[in-house]
Amino acid sequence: MGKYILLIGNDATEVFDYYKVEEMHGLNRADAQAEEVDKTVGNGVYIYGLTNYDPADKKLTAKAPYKPFLFLNLGTFKKYNVTEKATADMHETMHMSILLNNWNIKDKEEEVITYAEDEANKIIEKLKSTKIEAPKKGFFSRK
Repeated sequence: MGKYILLIGNDATEVFDYYKVEEMHGLNRADAQAEEVDKTVGNGVYIYGLTNYDPADKKLTAKAPYKPFLFLNLGTFKKYNVTEKATADMHETMHMSILLNNWNIKDKEEEVITYAEDEANKIIEKLKSTKIEAPKKGFFSRK
């Protein structure tokens, strides 16, 4: 996606699998798995989306080769209606827009929001044209 990596998984553990880590940014794979599989495995966390730095980016530069990531968990998205899915997408792109501006959005509010809106629309289009989700209807399909 240019300045960041878009990751789409079928459950919350796939972001950990992608980076080959058991823990990142205060979250751990066992707790992510607990939400998806069995609450007795860990504390359980609810991840419908996650935006953050590459776990290898120790200096938090958000620059190649350590681009930040935006992860969407399609396993939880199937619980939501089309409006809620779009809101979740926009929520994560807002996080990304703020991260890419080094958390300094003073006097850049419109630019940050517009970037997030544009990225959210790109992701929605990408998901509409991809047959990733298991349910009969597509990610943003209409009845």
